[in-house]
Amino acid sequence: MHALRTVTRVAWVLALLVLAGGLGWWLLHHPVQDLETVRRLGFRLIELARSPAFLACVGLSVSFGAVGALLQSRLHNDMGAISQRPALSPLEVVDANVALAVREMLTELQDSLRKYISRGEPDMIVFVDVLINGAIQVGASDIHVHPLESGTRIAFRVHGVLEEVMMLPREHHTRLINRIKVLAKVVLFRTDRPQDGHFAFATGEGPADIRVSLLPTNHGESSALRIARSSVRLPQLSALGFPKELLTPYQKVLDLPQGVIFVAGATGSGKTTTLYASLGYIKQTRGDMTRVATIEDPIEFDVSLFSQTQVNNEQGFTFAQGLRSVLRQDPNVIMVGEIRDAETARTAIQAGLSGHLLMTTVHANSAAGVFNRLIEMGVEPFLLASASVASISQRLVRALCPHCRVPAQPEKEELARLEAVGLPTAGPFYGPGGCPRCANSGYLGRTALYEVLTVTPAIRDCINGKVPTSQTHDIAVREGMVSLLAAGLARVNAGTTTLREVFRVVG
Repeated sequence: MHALRTVTRVAWVLALLVLAGGLGWWLLHHPVQDLETVRRLGFRLIELARSPAFLACVGLSVSFGAVGALLQSRLHNDMGAISQRPALSPLEVVDANVALAVREMLTELQDSLRKYISRGEPDMIVFVDVLINGAIQVGASDIHVHPLESGTRIAFRVHGVLEEVMMLPREHHTRLINRIKVLAKVVLFRTDRPQDGHFAFATGEGPADIRVSLLPTNHGESSALRIARSSVRLPQLSALGFPKELLTPYQKVLDLPQGVIFVAGATGSGKTTTLYASLGYIKQTRGDMTRVATIEDPIEFDVSLFSQTQVNNEQGFTFAQGLRSVLRQDPNVIMVGEIRDAETARTAIQAGLSGHLLMTTVHANSAAGVFNRLIEMGVEPFLLASASVASISQRLVRALCPHCRVPAQPEKEELARLEAVGLPTAGPFYGPGGCPRCANSGYLGRTALYEVLTVTPAIRDCINGKVPTSQTHDIAVREGMVSLLAAGLARVNAGTTTLREVFRVVG
């Protein structure tokens, strides 16, 4: 297609040169002296425009232009129905109608990409642009490019589950990876070691930050593209799926003037979404005079209400350094994207003790496990116990399609696991059916499970004493905390999800 565009431009230039040359030759031999000469000039121009040479040049240029434009825009025309729709936020997947729209757009994208590849030698610049744009449109969090012996599997992670988009012919793999490398600004010829990079991708709803990871495999380089969109709307705390019995206590925690709130969970479990929704609630309830500052990597939501800073590890600007600088700006509320090291952890704890409400994420398996995780990083237990006010653990599970769910009987092993932790096994239980609305998958969207641990005097004693996580968890349950598994079972009995899905994400 680049060759066609070049030929098209050349054809137009030739046509203009014929016109300019003919006009110059006539003026050279027929100087303009009076109105009669001007009139003859007009007739001569008309005759030139009708000449076979000029018409041939114009016809050639129009033909090349039409063919080039047709081939170049064919893929985009196939994507027209998708691109005209607003991009879907990962926060909206709990709605069944939105999940159905995701399925329809994903199907359209698959058909368009397969048709494009089947035409021969594809333009990888266009292909990668449409692939990334399609992933953003359907609300995917990741794009996976995995080389196999038979070809390259391209998949999106949508609703926390990998959805295969297409199998790319083997001969196109190197060109696809090289295009990704060019965008990520990494070394093209380096294929024997992992590389990381990122780039900005413009969409109709604003820029997206694409983080790229490249890894050598036995069949070529594998690539994972993580999509962080900064233009989606700020989520509402009441729309995240907090049960009523948990929402009010959590809002009371957010009303506290100081302390540290931890959000734990696996990658892709919605931790950052919970943080932003909590900041939105704080801003709404406390008013415009409350100063909210964030330190992130990268900035995932562009919010004009907050003062947002992005860390840059390559230049030495880390979370710890950013947090110390933000503290000098005198904010009321601080959000730290993630605690990754001991220095950031200690600085965050000091901020919570010095009159700031700080919210952050930690990679831990449960709400109770956050404290021992930080103690292992080197945080003093007595400081952690004094600064902490709450810890939240969350997971995202696939939701059953409400149009085709059916009653189901769990496996004996699943019931035994419930009995082992003292949870009821009476049911009711439901399973996936399959209908056109859910593309016969039985699932539509996702729903969230939350475990909220409020730091009480008994929990502070556990932190100070560095007791095992399981003991802290049991004490929190006795004081009223609903565990993740119990929250999942409640969703199962309500027909929202399946017991197998809860065990899959909770463990």
